[in-house]
Amino acid sequence: MDAQTWNKLEQLFDEATALPARQRAAFCAAASAGDPALHDELLTLLQAHDIGESVLDAPPEVFAADASVPEVVAPGTRLGVWSVGAPIRRGGSGEVYFATRADGAFDQRVAVKLLYREAAPDVQRFHAERQILAGLDHPGIARLLDGGVSASGRLYAVVEYVDGEPLTEHCRRRHAGLNERLALFRQVCDVVAYAHRSLIVHRDLKPGNILVTPEGRVKLLDFGVAKRLDQASAGDDQKTSAPYTSDYAAPEQLTGQAITTATDVYALGVLLFELLAGERPWKSDGLPIARIVQLIVHDEAPLASAVAARSEAPAVSARLLEGDLDAIVATCLRKDAGDRYPTVDALARDIARHLGNEPVAARGRSRSYVLGRALKRHRWSVAAGALLFLTLAGGLAATAWQARRAEIERDVARRAATREEAVRYYLTTMFRSSIAKDRGAASPASGPVTAKTMLDRSAQRVLQQYRDDPQLAGKVVITLSDLYGALEDVEGQAPLLEGFLAAAGPEADAESVALARQKLAHIELLRGNLPRAAELLPRAEAFWATAPGRYHEQHLESLFVRAMLQRNQGDLAGSIATYRSAIAERSALSGETHRETANLHNSLAITLTAANRLDEALAAYRTTLAIHDKLGQGEDLDALVILGNTGTLAFRMGKLREAEQILKTAYEKQRERAGDSAAVAASMSLYGAALNAAGRHAEAIAILEPAVAMAVKFAGGPSPLAIQGRLFLADALTASGDFVRAGAVAAENRTISLQRFGEAGLLTLRVRIGEARLRLEAGEPAAAAAEFEALVGPLQKTAKPGQPVLAHALLGQGDALLALDRPADAVLPLREAVALREQLLWAESWELALARVRLGEALKRSRSPGAGALLEQGAATLAAQLGPDHPQVLRARRAIALPG
Repeated sequence: MDAQTWNKLEQLFDEATALPARQRAAFCAAASAGDPALHDELLTLLQAHDIGESVLDAPPEVFAADASVPEVVAPGTRLGVWSVGAPIRRGGSGEVYFATRADGAFDQRVAVKLLYREAAPDVQRFHAERQILAGLDHPGIARLLDGGVSASGRLYAVVEYVDGEPLTEHCRRRHAGLNERLALFRQVCDVVAYAHRSLIVHRDLKPGNILVTPEGRVKLLDFGVAKRLDQASAGDDQKTSAPYTSDYAAPEQLTGQAITTATDVYALGVLLFELLAGERPWKSDGLPIARIVQLIVHDEAPLASAVAARSEAPAVSARLLEGDLDAIVATCLRKDAGDRYPTVDALARDIARHLGNEPVAARGRSRSYVLGRALKRHRWSVAAGALLFLTLAGGLAATAWQARRAEIERDVARRAATREEAVRYYLTTMFRSSIAKDRGAASPASGPVTAKTMLDRSAQRVLQQYRDDPQLAGKVVITLSDLYGALEDVEGQAPLLEGFLAAAGPEADAESVALARQKLAHIELLRGNLPRAAELLPRAEAFWATAPGRYHEQHLESLFVRAMLQRNQGDLAGSIATYRSAIAERSALSGETHRETANLHNSLAITLTAANRLDEALAAYRTTLAIHDKLGQGEDLDALVILGNTGTLAFRMGKLREAEQILKTAYEKQRERAGDSAAVAASMSLYGAALNAAGRHAEAIAILEPAVAMAVKFAGGPSPLAIQGRLFLADALTASGDFVRAGAVAAENRTISLQRFGEAGLLTLRVRIGEARLRLEAGEPAAAAAEFEALVGPLQKTAKPGQPVLAHALLGQGDALLALDRPADAVLPLREAVALREQLLWAESWELALARVRLGEALKRSRSPGAGALLEQGAATLAAQLGPDHPQVLRARRAIALPG
């Protein structure tokens, strides 16, 4: 609206309010003839004027001078079993007093709210408030204890007395930091969300109605203007014309539109703005109603960070508010109720995501996410670090670690600020440039431009900007490495870090050098290069040890990498101990309900699985998923990756159908939300293996071929992930009878695994088992038997990590000996295979059942006792797990039918 129109509107408003109410509609129609927009605006202003500001918010002294207001109730006056004490406050429709229980039953201090006898229009609302409070039972809501009518005919309600102070005053007096303010705000959200689930909209959320007790607990008061959502609107007193406090009122409260839970979301946004910036987005004190409506209904709220930046003593540093928190507040304060958070729980989840360094949903709609919207048509290749790419490109502040102590927080904030100033402009320019190229030069032949190709195009160009500044160069490299890491592209990440470390001199930023070493150690573990990882990690750990308090976060990350290294070196007990130590430290620093705590439980579960402690592993996975659920991230990518891991465990235990369902869900949802990645490749590979075990070989091959390509692309050809994928593919090709292709894939895999892990490497030995199985299926049982026998000795030396693979080799050896018609010789390796699988697997595992069937067949063919029970039990389990027509079930039935 331009200035001329606004001036005209104000003039018409002044004229209309001078008229009797019954004449205003005709005046509006005549004065705005031919201008429907002006007519609607004028009616909106008049309606807001008629609603007016809540008289309950007027200061007590206004009423003290009014002769119509009754005198204060004398101390000692009895109201039922309650004795009235000193007044707490007075409002336009009633008074609130201290009171104590006077019947001697027990000591109890309460607050009594009495309605003036003259306040007839408020009687229905008073009854409604008592009814609403009676139906609410939450520790964050002051409870209704009693109610009735006084001897003088005044209605009263007795509620729990709350010894506390208004939320904003509490934070101001304590000089509360950002995390403390957000923790209190999350308590408020929890209470309001409970009310909403009870179909109650509060409609008057403000600091005066939200008290904080000395114990730090939030209490929500005053449901005097609350609205029941399940109550018919016609003819009741719960309409939009209820009083409100203008500074916290949503646009729909002023314009007479429908009141929903989004009305409270708006007020929570104002409250959060005030907690963060130290003042409200706008102040209506002394303003005419027309200007108040203009502010709330039409004017855009300022950014909380901008208000904090102007303040001489801001409640929270403006820099900490930029990005996520600005976006969260802005989403709450949107004019259209449908554009706000859909629920208070959704708002609370975004706060939790911010605290956990996770990308927030609001950023997808805020101005700082314009770049993200431009890239929306591309499929994001993001897995374990879900949407970290957008967080970095949008603001980079999320790459800074959070810490509890104020001193460490300041250090972290300074590091984040430095990195943001150094890189933000160039990263934004880089991706805008890539988008422009995509629009102008993309062709069907070149395929879609992805986040990875954009990064590849311009990373070196960005680095050139800092080649003469070794301090900032390190920060740029770490940030770009994080971008590649978010895409799970170690092949793009590793050369960046290697190049930086090779060129880093004594003048380079020491922290960046240590971070580069630690990140590269992690990458080398993913690539299977254990010696290089073992060389890099201790140097990073030594640097963190120079200032343990300052580098607590980095030290925790090093524990994660250390435990992973121990696991890959076969030191499972050491790895488990390191993970448990890291979990304890992380929980003490960030709490149990934290993303990084969840990640550590997940990694512990992986090591417990490797140690064959499967029940403990399952418990650790469940803990991980429970943390994600508490954070409101049960459907986020991290949780989907962990879901895939539980599918891996189910597959490992022999729960084939369960594994198949879980792995399919995990990989499809990951791929749908984030595109291709190493994590997707892992779940796809195991899903393909499950399909192959179920006898669906063609389906398995169709899944495994793209899974292998994906693993090579994102983890590298020699990575354990790619080797495992090729192993599963060779097995499926063998089972389908395509021995030529199976041989080619197996030969490639053997060459790669020998180069990377050597002859004694567990993956190398597993690849050789696949080759031996191929020879057996291709009609070479003697060669297969010799190969299986040669593998048993080296596998016995691998201890616990190699036991599942040893069981494979022993079963293969028994199969080959049966094929050579040497059933008596097959009994011993098959007994060992059964014994191992009984230790390692679920009692109803199809793999255990298969080993039992083979042993039963060897016993029956060699005319030894005990065959019948093994065959019957094994055949029944195989039929239940694989289906009655599976080839292994049919073979078991043939063995049962053999003459004994």
